[in-house]
Amino acid sequence: MSPAEENRVRAEHDLDRPRVFDERNAVDDRAETRSTLLPEEEHAGSADPEAQAREVLRDSDLRTEVPESAPDTMIERRRPEETA
Repeated sequence: MSPAEENRVRAEHDLDRPRVFDERNAVDDRAETRSTLLPEEEHAGSADPEAQAREVLRDSDLRTEVPESAPDTMIERRRPEETA
C-alpha cells in the first residue's frame, strides 16, 4: 500500500481518531459483554479483562473494515521462478 493510499484508508476509517472509531463501532458497549472471561481465560488470568476485550474488538473491527491491514490475511502471489 502506498503512503497516499494508507493516508486515505486511515482517514476513511477514522484510524487516527480512536475515540471516533470506538464510538462508531460501539467498542465500549461490546467490551462489557466480552470482558466476561471464559473458564480457560480465568485459569490463565487477566489483569484487566475489559481492556483486553476492547483491544481484541478493535483489532477485529479493523481487520473487518480494512482487510489489507492484516498482512497475514493477504494472498501473496509469486511466479514459479520466485519460489524456493
